[in-house]
Amino acid sequence: MLENNNVSEARTLADRAVNYSDALVALVFIGASGLGIAVADPDTRASINLITAWMIGGNITLGVLVSALLVVLRRWELDLRADQPVEGKVHRYSRNFYWARHIIVWLAIAQIAIILLLSSLD
Repeated sequence: MLENNNVSEARTLADRAVNYSDALVALVFIGASGLGIAVADPDTRASINLITAWMIGGNITLGVLVSALLVVLRRWELDLRADQPVEGKVHRYSRNFYWARHIIVWLAIAQIAIILLLSSLD
């Protein structure tokens, strides 16, 4: 009975790691979207244009940190699920979701970098 409880706790923690990964991706996406909307305002754009390079560097740094956290969370998830064998299809989809998170993060970072660069050309 105690062993079954440990498996349940491991599964709960693994699910929590997945939820944290999803929350990190949402945070980056919403932040990049908000910054993109803010750049549409001429006054905000004028003040951001003074520090465009810093903004782009900061967003790239954020992308690197989030990607590193996604890697750590994925390793923890896989470690917690090590005692729970999964089918090939489930493992493949889980891996695809992991890579999709990274793709979303980096597309959001690239989008905001392009928006900032284009807005600085005005």
